[in-house]
Parts: sequence; structure tokens; C-alpha cells
Amino acid sequence: MPLIKNCKSCCKPIKNNDACRILNTKINLCTTCQKAMNPLFISFRVLTYQGLAIYEYNEFMRQLIYQFKGCFDYELCKVFLGNFAQEIRLMYSGYTIIPIPSFQGDDETRGFNHVLEISKAIGLEMMPIIQKTGRHKQATSNLRSREEIYQFLRLKLSPDLRRKKVLIIDDIYTTGSTIKAAINLIEKLNPKKISVLVVAKAMVKKVNK
Repeated sequence: MPLIKNCKSCCKPIKNNDACRILNTKINLCTTCQKAMNPLFISFRVLTYQGLAIYEYNEFMRQLIYQFKGCFDYELCKVFLGNFAQEIRLMYSGYTIIPIPSFQGDDETRGFNHVLEISKAIGLEMMPIIQKTGRHKQATSNLRSREEIYQFLRLKLSPDLRRKKVLIIDDIYTTGSTIKAAINLIEKLNPKKISVLVVAKAMVKKVNK
């Protein structure tokens, strides 16, 4: 009798005719949750650099990311990038990942750094050289407050990046303030190339006149 797997997102049993079983994907998600995640591979620019978002930051992704980092559901760490790890690894072959940090106190509370754990699914070299020195919640901040993130990020190490291509990874891209602050720090180390990868990006809705 085959072992019944449960969806890592909704925890419901994955049926034998579910796409997760048929396709033998590495990440155990039911068809409903896979459809709700809806990978779009959104290309965008941040400052002068190329960025890529795997998903749109919609209500489902907001809840899923919160379940992971806010409710300490570590089992979700491979859900976000795991199914596309090989493709992402090929796309960014030769890059070194620099993950956006969270405040150390938050990492200690949840028992892990959420962006670091998400990034591990890709399998590239990791260089966590940026530190967040205070608790700064952007989700409830206005634009002016979000710009203050520059005061909370600093380099804890200053390696020679002149021959390295770096990939900055974060979970959510809204205004881009955090990514821009990280770029500002990394540029000082003169990397060969900078690219950006985020799990989900908030999309600006166009208003029809």
C-alpha cells in the first residue's frame, strides 16, 4: 500500500491522481496549492540591475510565506524554489548567493533564517555577508519609514568580489527598498555582476481611465 503524502501547504492528503504524484515532483504540494502559487517568472529592473520574481505576491503567497517564517513552519523551506531549483541553478551558473538577512533575534526565535533556508534549495555557493542590526518591519511601514532600512543593513564581512557574480535573494519585493539598500552595500565591493532573485513580487495594478 503506497504511503499517503500530505500537502506541505494545506496539509490535506495528496490523492493518487494528483499532479504531484503523477509528475513525481520533489516538493509535496497538492494540485490546488500548486495552482494557487501560480509561478509567473516575472522579469523586472531594480536600479540598473536585472531581477526575477518567481511568483506574484498575492494573498495566497502572503499567507504561505507568513506560515513559513511567521509560524516557524520549516517544512515549507523547499516549497518556494525547490521545483525550479535545477532551472534556477543553470540560469545563475557561476553566481554566488548573497541572501537578504533578517534580524538575528528573529532568527533565534524561529530557529532559522528564512531567506537562507529558501536559498539552499538552489545549491549554489552562499555568502551571507550582510547583517540586519535592528528589527524593522516593512509590511506595516509607510514609504518614508521603509527607506530607513538603509540604517539597519551593514556589511559584516568585506570579501573581494571583483571576480564574482552575485545573486541577491529575498523572499518578498514590495517597494524594493531592502534590495536597493543591499545593492548599495555590495556595489562597494566591486562585484563582476549583480542580479536579483525574489520569491514573490508585489505587482502595481494599472488603473483604467
